This record gives sequence, structure tokens and C-alpha cells, in this order.
Amino acid sequence: MPNELISRSTRLTQAGRWALVGGLVIALLLVGVYDEAIIASFTVLWQKGLAAVGLRQQAEALQKGINGGITKRLLPAVATYALLYLGICLLLLRVLLPAPAQWRLVLRLYAGILAVYVGIALVGKLSGDAPWAYQLSRQILDFVVSPLPVAALYVLFRAGFGPRSPRP
Repeated sequence: MPNELISRSTRLTQAGRWALVGGLVIALLLVGVYDEAIIASFTVLWQKGLAAVGLRQQAEALQKGINGGITKRLLPAVATYALLYLGICLLLLRVLLPAPAQWRLVLRLYAGILAVYVGIALVGKLSGDAPWAYQLSRQILDFVVSPLPVAALYVLFRAGFGPRSPRP
């Protein structure tokens, strides 16, 4: 009887885990498909919020100083969208990769690639708005804010690369 109870609770836990994975995948797809509408909504929210606290002119001046190779949209809105997308990706990877060592490696990889992105963008700014740096940094950011790293990391870890996950 106790083994049956443990087995049944394990199945429910696994079913709940896969339901969560499915929900996160659907959320990721919807956020990706409706990116323009989401960014437009974030733009309106940020514009209203910045105006409400009296920072609209400062934000507009900052936006004018940003190279068009990075973004032509309101930077806080784009950053909010990127954080939403990355948050869903990281949550999905956390559910898919239960081993703490795998999760730490995922966080280090994402942090490393985002540091490379920031570094290249800074090099572009310091070198007089070098177009190659902005193009490269934009391609890196487009890669990070996509489902490709999630799929690649999951497949690599499941294939045995990286830290091992615990066996049930």
C-alpha cells in the first residue's frame, strides 16, 4: 500500500511538472508571437509611468542618445519585454533541469552571454558608434531572447553534457 501511494504521488508530481512545462512553452510561444503588441503595451505603460513621475523629458533625451542599431523603440519597454521573455525561458529551464548543478550552469551561461552583449555594446559606444559592434550585440541579444538556447541546453544536458541530473 505505501509503495502504491508513493508511486501515485510521483505520477501526479510528474504530471504537474509536465503540465507546467506545457504551460510555459505556450507562454513562450505567445510572448514570441505577440511581441509587437506586448512591446507596444509596455511602451504605453512606461511612457505614462515616466510622465507621472516627471521623468518623461529625461527619458526622451536618453532615448535620442541611443544608437538606432541597438533599438528604435523605447528602451525601458524593450528591456521589460526581454526580461519577461528571459524570465519565462529561465523558469522553463529550471523546471526541465532539476539538478542544482545544471541550474547554476544555466545561470552562469546566461549571465556570461549577457555580459558579452553589454561588453560589445560598450565597445561600440566607446569606438564612436561602430556599426559592426551594434549589429553583433543585436544578434547576440536576439539569440538570447529566443527559444534556441532553451532547446539547446535541454538537449545537451539530457544527452549527458554538463552536470548530471539526478535519476528518479
